Formats: sequence, C-alpha cells, structure tokens
Amino acid sequence: MNPAAASDIAGDARRLMAAGDLRGADAILRDALARLPDAAELLYLRGVIANRSQDAPAAMAFLRAALTAQPGMTAAWLALGHVHMRLGQLPAAAQAYAQAVLHEPDSADTHYNLGVACRRAGDLPRAAHAFHAAWRRDPLLTDAAKACVGTLALWVRGAPDAAPPVAHAIATDRRTVSVIVCSVDDAKAAHAAALYGRLLAGVRHDIIAIRDAASLAEAYNRGLDRATGDVIVLSHDDIDILAPDFAARLLAHLRDYDVVGVVGATRMAGPLPIWAGHPHLRGWITHHAPGAAEWLVDLLDPRPVAGDVTVLDGVLLAARREVFASVRFDAVTFDGFHGYDIDWSLRAARAGFRLAAAGDLRLVHASGGRYDDVWQRYAERFCAKHRTGYTDPAPPPYYETSFESRTQVESFFARLMQLAAAEAD
Repeated sequence: MNPAAASDIAGDARRLMAAGDLRGADAILRDALARLPDAAELLYLRGVIANRSQDAPAAMAFLRAALTAQPGMTAAWLALGHVHMRLGQLPAAAQAYAQAVLHEPDSADTHYNLGVACRRAGDLPRAAHAFHAAWRRDPLLTDAAKACVGTLALWVRGAPDAAPPVAHAIATDRRTVSVIVCSVDDAKAAHAAALYGRLLAGVRHDIIAIRDAASLAEAYNRGLDRATGDVIVLSHDDIDILAPDFAARLLAHLRDYDVVGVVGATRMAGPLPIWAGHPHLRGWITHHAPGAAEWLVDLLDPRPVAGDVTVLDGVLLAARREVFASVRFDAVTFDGFHGYDIDWSLRAARAGFRLAAAGDLRLVHASGGRYDDVWQRYAERFCAKHRTGYTDPAPPPYYETSFESRTQVESFFARLMQLAAAEAD
C-alpha cells in the first residue's frame, strides 16, 4: 500500500467516525495497518477511536506508535494529552501538550490545552502564560481570554506581593507636555493637577485647567489654543494612573504613533468603541468608584499596546501637537459631554494619523460612564453625522475580574505585562 492509498483509507475512516461508526472505521484501519504498519495517520486514528471507546491503554499504544513514526505529529501529541487528561494524569498531559506547542507554536489550541492541564495541576504561572499565548494567537478564542484573566486573578490573590518587576521604559526625551483637564470640582481638579505633576516631574510640562467648560469639545478647543507642549494630553479629572513610568512610556508610544488612548477599536461600528465587538477591540482599563470595595479590571485585548486603531475613548487622549492643529473638536454637534471623543479620533484616523490603545499606561477611572437619555441624544448625533445606523452594541466585550486593593491590581498588570513581554520574545 502506498502513502496515497493510506491517505484515502484515513479519509474513509474519518467519514465513518463522523457518522458514529467507530467499529467500521477501526476495522478498515486495522486492515490497512496490517499492510502498512508504520502509517502514522492510521495509527493516530486508531488511537483516537480507542480513546473514544474508553480504552486508554490501547489509545496510548497507538498514539505512541504514531509518534514514533512521525515525532512532529501535533494532532497525535494533542490526542495523547487528552488521554492523560481523562485519566487525571496531569503532569503527563502537560508534557504531551507542551510537545504539541513545540511542534506547532502558532496554534492557539495547542497553547490552550497546555493551559488547561497546567491550571488543573495548580501551576498558575505556566497556565496563565499558555492561556495568554492562546488568546494572543486567536482573539476570538473567548475561552482562552477568560481563562487568562481568571488564572492571572487566582495567581494574584494567592500571592499578591510576588509580582515580577515591570521593566520601566527609560528614554531621554526633550519634548514638552501640556495637560488639559476640564473640571468644575475643586477636589478633582486638585487631584488631577497633583497626579500629572507627579507623573511628569522629570519632563518640562504645564497643566491647563478649564473650570468653566460649556462642553468638552468647546473646552478642549480652548485649551488647545493655550497649549504650548510638543505633546498634548487631554484627561478626565477622575482618573488615576498606575504606571510609575507614565511619562517615559507615553512619550515612547508617541514616537511610534500620532495619537494614544487607553481603550479603542480598529473599526467604527457605533457611538462607542465597544460597538465594534471582538476581535476589533483594544486596550485595558480599571474602574474603581469612590468608596467602592471592588476594583474592576477590564481587558479587551492581551497586548500592552495595539495599533491600527480607528476610534478611542476620551478618558485620556494624548497626541502630537500637529494632530490637534490639524483636527479640532466639533463643538457644534457635540455641545455637551458625550460623543466628542469618538468623533475626533475617527476623523484623526481618517486624516491619516496613526492611533493606538496603550493599556500599559494602566489607567484607573472612577466612573463606569452614564448611558442615559442625554448620552443617547449625542449617540444619535454621532450616528447621523457619520451616516451609521444606530443599533444595539455587541455583547459585553470586556474580560473582567475584580480585586480588593490597588496592590492586587498593580500585581495583576505587572504579571500581565511580563506575559506579554515573554510572548514578544
């Protein structure tokens, strides 16, 4: 029997297996192997049938024989891992899945299966790494995304102070920074000024406070007329930033991109970035309302920084000076406090500027947003302006977990960034 004939037999066996006729499939495979005993695909299929028939010893024998004939057969390594998983032999399962990863490193499924085995074995760091790798390779593999976030959270809660250090971005940069903050609240205005004063201590900067905004678009345009920085940051007044190297990190991102936010999407599908749905969403954000016990960590994408963004949320917008000189805010259509940001970022993207979502700035927002009748009115204005019909958003896009303290949140992001750095290597 030649290899082509073996392939035909394998095809016949797969059709019988799909129809539920395991006995018939096994019979033709057995006959074929009598004539071609080293046919790896036929041995592999007999192993799969044996496993489905609850005959673990036979399954292992066939799969190992297949791997002897073809050591790089990823499907056989995965199938062997499945047998070990069914028997509760977690270290052996992880070893088999690791071999699958070795032979097919770009497969999300291989990484995901390794993650499942490691998590069940209690090896949370290795499981988190595997789930992150799976999510990175397949943004639509929601099980991997949820498992990555959940496993990281378990790891943090078990050892909140054992986070690996985050490598700080260090660079010499002579650019100046102007920060524009709109606030009618004395305490919030003072908080924002102190926050940016601390984060930008090593950078020439000024902070422009707008205390009488008629709308955010109007106020930002007014602030832009006063700003002198090479880089201009527009910020809500109710945020915190966990990245101690915020200035160096932001300026580094603005060497690669023209505009940076923290949450966005690679396409516009409605009045907020989240309308785009997966796999188009980008960024990280944490929500912590004043006095609340929980810190809610929301991830849209596994990468610390992601480009090709088309729309950004306005909780923080930073850009090179020339971007704001070229694209101003529409204070006529958006004469309130909603819609100005997605409209501006969309027009900036359409003007050819490069936008990115930089979750690694690790922004904390004290508000989850208010989507009331006022917001709805501006959402409809946005849709009318950009000729997109208003529809309900995609299902909840965030992969979310919660923590009890800032320390745990910082530990979570430190580990997440370590995983991303390892993946980049």
